Amino acid sequence: MKPLFLFIASAIILAALAIAFPDMLFNPGPLLKGHQSLKRECLACHKPFSGAGSLQCISCHKQGDIGLKNVAGNLLPAKSKKVLFHTEVAASSCIDCHTDHKGESAKKAIKQFKHEQLAPSKRSNCISCHQSQKPDDPLHRSAFGSCQECHTTTAWKPATFDHQKLSALSGKACISCHKREQPNDELHRLSQASCATCHSTTAWKPATFDHSKYFRLDGDHQASCKTCHTDPANYKKYTCYNCHEHSEAAMAREHQKEGIYNYQNCIKCHSSGNREGGEHGERGGEERLEGRRGGDDDD
Repeated sequence: MKPLFLFIASAIILAALAIAFPDMLFNPGPLLKGHQSLKRECLACHKPFSGAGSLQCISCHKQGDIGLKNVAGNLLPAKSKKVLFHTEVAASSCIDCHTDHKGESAKKAIKQFKHEQLAPSKRSNCISCHQSQKPDDPLHRSAFGSCQECHTTTAWKPATFDHQKLSALSGKACISCHKREQPNDELHRLSQASCATCHSTTAWKPATFDHSKYFRLDGDHQASCKTCHTDPANYKKYTCYNCHEHSEAAMAREHQKEGIYNYQNCIKCHSSGNREGGEHGERGGEERLEGRRGGDDDD
């Protein structure tokens, strides 16, 4: 009987101690600074044999007041106000994101924030919470749509950017975002055309521009771009008269004498830069025939 008595007595004493000093027997660590008044009141947050529950949290932290008022009901200073999203989460989800017993010096009681806890309307409207984190640059000012179209809820970077998300106007002004990536050579310095004229949105290289498609730059034609292209906003325009010592009137007479009337687009017949015509001297005859027939107009 004596061992049984000792066992029962010990159990009663332990139970009494657990009720009187639960923080000394079960406390896994000191509470946060804001919860110090509860350090002896374990049952304020915990239920016996079931742990902490969210319903105990909202008995002090009213969802509609979080970020606006403290637990005493007093308004928070404007500079300390938080993003107001707690009204959008389920009342039973507090402990999914928050924890405690991290010590007085801990600044937060956050384990991990889960966007899945937000209501669908809030989840798709990222900027309602992240307005202060939106970069003030041309890209983000021009982008439309939800942040999650480029970013994940894990981290801002890396992002999967799609140029199609840009507005039509900013999409034409590539240089507004890519000025630092513009090569410091004459072609790129003088050109005022959109980057998309030669480049794709996938990668800078390979570029689609090949000057030989239009005119072969051989040893006699290594001139500056602006020598032939006098309008940097439109490289489709060009002139040959800045190098060749002949006048437009003289060229008109010479070509019309041969029965060629569509002669203004020089490289249409002289794509190789020689007098006879095409790259192998063959195209000129075809173009002269078209000219005599009053063929296609110049582009």
